[in-house]
Amino acid sequence: MIKLKDQFYKVLELQKVSENQILAKLEINQAHDIYKGHFPDQPIVPGVCQIQMVKELLEELIGKKLQMTNGDNIKFMGMIIPNQNPIINLEVNFKMNVLEIICDAKLSFGETTFTKFKGKFLAV
Repeated sequence: MIKLKDQFYKVLELQKVSENQILAKLEINQAHDIYKGHFPDQPIVPGVCQIQMVKELLEELIGKKLQMTNGDNIKFMGMIIPNQNPIINLEVNFKMNVLEIICDAKLSFGETTFTKFKGKFLAV
């Protein structure tokens, strides 16, 4: 998958809260071409793009390329509509083993949780 950062979304704030937790404020590009197909009359941030954002920020933090190996629990609880929610928050909690990262992430804004992700990534 191509990199989405700086084209599909921008990182407005990135904070390493602890050794195993990051918080980020992201701005979704409402004019991105992906919405021509997903969906022209009602743009919605694709789920695969949401997971890719988690992966890219983890890669940046640990300095290694990652591949998702397991999505134990992925819940899309609400639609991210870019013209209604151009700013979203990302919280990532993770544990690193030698090559495996166990991740628990949440995309939200205010009291609204859009996506919850629990899974594993492999450093490649």
